[in-house]
Amino acid sequence: MAAAEVPGYLVSPQTEKHRRARNWTDAEMRGLMLVWEEFFDELKQTKRNAKVYEKMASKLLEMTGERRLGEEIKIKITNMTFQYRSDERPVKKRKGQGGHLQRKKLRLLETMLEEQRRLSRALEETCREVRRGLDQHSLLQAQGLQLQERMMSLLEKIIAKSGV
Repeated sequence: MAAAEVPGYLVSPQTEKHRRARNWTDAEMRGLMLVWEEFFDELKQTKRNAKVYEKMASKLLEMTGERRLGEEIKIKITNMTFQYRSDERPVKKRKGQGGHLQRKKLRLLETMLEEQRRLSRALEETCREVRRGLDQHSLLQAQGLQLQERMMSLLEKIIAKSGV
């Protein structure tokens, strides 16, 4: 009997645990990077991170609609970190396309990081513009109140003169 023909109820939990997870899509990778950034400080502060990874999984599900387990997220982050660190070291000659794929992923991560920086700068500029608008609004409001006070003062003088 071939391995593919073994009924599911005969598969041991040990074999089930070591089954390969499905590949991550580009959308999931982008979502993971955003979620990782959001929870980065929390991951660094806590020693037992299982609950944090589960929160990350639910946030990733919310963002991408794809279900991933907290354990899968932990493994993916560990693998990406290892891959990034190994890519930082001097590159030795590699066989096949493995090095090309790693460089491509690294370029994707760098592109995503640059896009995030660009969006952050745009958001900061928008906030500055909103603050300027609010400052101008406050100034105009104060000037309007001053004009109202002057008009009331002039009306009081006119009434006082006409009453005399």
